[in-house]
Amino acid sequence: MNSQTHPILNELSRQLPETSMTYKYIHGPESFAEVSIQAKEEFLCLSDLEADRGKGLSGKTQLAQYGYENWLKEMEDDDNDDGDDDRLRLIGFLKLIIELAEELAEE
Repeated sequence: MNSQTHPILNELSRQLPETSMTYKYIHGPESFAEVSIQAKEEFLCLSDLEADRGKGLSGKTQLAQYGYENWLKEMEDDDNDDGDDDRLRLIGFLKLIIELAEELAEE
């Protein structure tokens, strides 16, 4: 069974940018384990945008490669604190996706 067959994952994915890798994994043929691994990567990048993620890439740079370019641009253009609220909201949804996908992978 792949992730696109699970209605709760589909609903949670609506909170992510459609261009994000996790969104694409949920709606593609990837397994629950693959969804969980990708969501963890995005979670870590969002948790610290400036952290070195290896190979000289920051969390922000890695997120751009994971399909968050437009989201990052909107966050930078945002003059108030909504960008940080959006980031924290995404972190929460990714955490839920990780936990659910891990449980489903174990079944």
